[in-house]
Amino acid sequence: MGGQAGMSVSRLVALVLLSHTMTAARFDECAIYAGSSLVVGNLCDLGINVSCLKFAAGATGDRWLRTAARFLLLRMALTAGVMAAVYVCAPVISTRLLKHPEYSMAVRLACASAAVASLASFTLTLLQSRLEFVRIARLTGAAAVLQLLPVFCAARWGWPGVVALFAADAISRVWILAGAGTLLAAVIRATRAPGERPAWKPIAVFANWITISTLIGALYNYIPSVALSRWASAAALGIYALGTSFASGFALLINTTGTVLLPEAVAATTAERRRSYLRSYVPGAALLACALLVPTWLGGPIISRVLPAGMQGTVRVFQLLASAQITLLVSNPVQFLLYGAGRPQWCTASDAMVTVLFGGAAIWLAPAYGAAGVACALLVAQTGVKAVLTAGLGFADWGLQAA
Repeated sequence: MGGQAGMSVSRLVALVLLSHTMTAARFDECAIYAGSSLVVGNLCDLGINVSCLKFAAGATGDRWLRTAARFLLLRMALTAGVMAAVYVCAPVISTRLLKHPEYSMAVRLACASAAVASLASFTLTLLQSRLEFVRIARLTGAAAVLQLLPVFCAARWGWPGVVALFAADAISRVWILAGAGTLLAAVIRATRAPGERPAWKPIAVFANWITISTLIGALYNYIPSVALSRWASAAALGIYALGTSFASGFALLINTTGTVLLPEAVAATTAERRRSYLRSYVPGAALLACALLVPTWLGGPIISRVLPAGMQGTVRVFQLLASAQITLLVSNPVQFLLYGAGRPQWCTASDAMVTVLFGGAAIWLAPAYGAAGVACALLVAQTGVKAVLTAGLGFADWGLQAA
């Protein structure tokens, strides 16, 4: 968690530094790059990392290498396909979808950096499968430092902001690949080694709903870029990107909590175990959520001190996005009970509903309220759907009864 937190903090510092060296209207390309990198990275995964962890669990020695090698080939093939499609379609995406032909370079740079990030992400998954968490922390911690070097150069010598972000991502991810190069080389050699490997059909069955959820997540993550580039000012894109970066710490907390609680929730297959799980977790999570909301809404003046004059709207965006993340602290672990009940499609359906409502509200609010309007749309859509589902699971056992 420390290494991932370092990566998030260094990206936040990079964006704040660049916001001081560029006008708000020119910061939009950095925002498009950041949003496109996230979406393309999602498309390069589609559940492969989680599937690799699942099928490699319990395997050792050559069997583990063969299993990892199968997923590495799958990851490389998917990454190559996504990269080719996005690179070729970048002019269409920037002209037709974003309504700004000048964003084509930012989309292509995001495509290139996502290719390196895809392999780096899978490499970290391999280390996670081997329980080498200290090594992960060291690699990501050093990568967080390297991520800042190109940004300092940009601030000193006036490099384009989007080029600095691309260099930062490329250098930090190459460092991760180099740091785990021995392991990665062993997995690559195992692609030609004889022996048993996971069959394709079980992999496809396991990753089915994860893949759909990832596709929905990619659409969800690109809604702000599309809505703000088409129906708001260029400055609104940069404001939203900065607000998202400030709120990323809460997203990391949610992911970490989910990693810890998901196994327990999946194992809660009886009514008594589900009640015990809810009693032990929900009250404390609700108190923590309320405690986090207080500094989020009272700490605005502190955040505004590090922002340039043209980016002061970032404070309100951060507060709205952070509030949306904090509500997930309670709702997501309750929703995990659906995996134990064998109904992951309910989780996918709720994510799809959030995305549809968020997209509609963002298009409606972006013209009048800009970045704050889109952040408010996310808060209302996500909190509304998750609150209904959480209440149904907690009080009426929706989807948890035996089929």
